[in-house]
Amino acid sequence: MTNHRTLRGDCTASSPSPTETVQEWLASAHASPAAVHREWDSETRLALIPLGKLFDAVRISESVVHSVAGTAEPSTVNGWLGWSFNGGPVIHDPAGRRYYALVPPGTAPDWRAPAAACLGDGTYLGVPRTDLTELEEHASGSYWAVPLTRPGWLCRTADVLTFAMVAGCLTRVDDSEAES
Repeated sequence: MTNHRTLRGDCTASSPSPTETVQEWLASAHASPAAVHREWDSETRLALIPLGKLFDAVRISESVVHSVAGTAEPSTVNGWLGWSFNGGPVIHDPAGRRYYALVPPGTAPDWRAPAAACLGDGTYLGVPRTDLTELEEHASGSYWAVPLTRPGWLCRTADVLTFAMVAGCLTRVDDSEAES
């Protein structure tokens, strides 16, 4: 049986938008979700969220990402990361010159890739508001290089580990060529 009310859109007003659902999911990682929303509404538009409950984060240096991607042009790098990580979410911190790929919780204890560190339980990550999806001109605030599109949708650990291992090999080659 078909629900004609749903087809007409009558029920959509009470359903949260995908953005609101993602925001609530992210905020739920914190002991005080309201504090996360206050931080997102502040001037920095960045909330410190504890890792280890809903996700861990693989920290990759900007220079490594740009080297492997073959470019530093933000939209090209972001598209390339989205493709490489199968649409999994990635935060770019231009001020810290780092990218953070969000991976399943519990990844950090077993992580063994020298080109990237996996941060987990006991660490907080600066997470931008979900609507910050582009590098703002003349700003250095964090943004979603690859946006989080739905609650629980994370980068596959194997994809990020493969990237980190390849990046480690490529950057070692580049370093040794630079010394020659």
